[in-house]
Amino acid sequence: MSYVTLPLPAVPAPHRVRLFTPDDMDGVIALYSHPEVARSLNFTVPVLRETLQTKLTGDLEAMRQGKGIRWVLSREEDPTPLGYLTLFNWSQKDRRAEVGYMVARALWGQGVMTGVLPALIRFGFEHLNLHRIEGMVNARNSASSKALLRAGFQQEGVLRGYQADGNGGGFNDMLLLALLEDAWRASVAK
Repeated sequence: MSYVTLPLPAVPAPHRVRLFTPDDMDGVIALYSHPEVARSLNFTVPVLRETLQTKLTGDLEAMRQGKGIRWVLSREEDPTPLGYLTLFNWSQKDRRAEVGYMVARALWGQGVMTGVLPALIRFGFEHLNLHRIEGMVNARNSASSKALLRAGFQQEGVLRGYQADGNGGGFNDMLLLALLEDAWRASVAK
């Protein structure tokens, strides 16, 4: 299955998504470069442009290899990137993937991901034939874990000391959350 032939997730207005392409590199780098956004994603601050170019080039390669899909979030009338969304670490055999997302600092606290996550989840279950969607969130990022919980995910555990802090603050605990297809189907049938 090629991501090129799949429909785009239908996100609520005033936003839209498009597939991430090399033309989006500068705009997405600008989003990641905000110090608070970078810290929330465990990048060393200040983030080096080369670090982000390497990451995003790897994301494009993963898309080419069919290991995930990346989208750019923008407003309907303006193509400027406002967020970066992904279903990645896709295992077709196990029918699971991990959801990832980031929105511009200016949009934090406005419920953008609460509106967008259901479209990504629907896409994963209906178009990628997933059985399980996982989210791994830094335990200090309560807004992100709350967005996943509101979308129906359940916290399955805490991975203590799982990730070295990108800014020298020791190690981060990560929350593992997941949503299974049958639970999602039951919730949308209500």
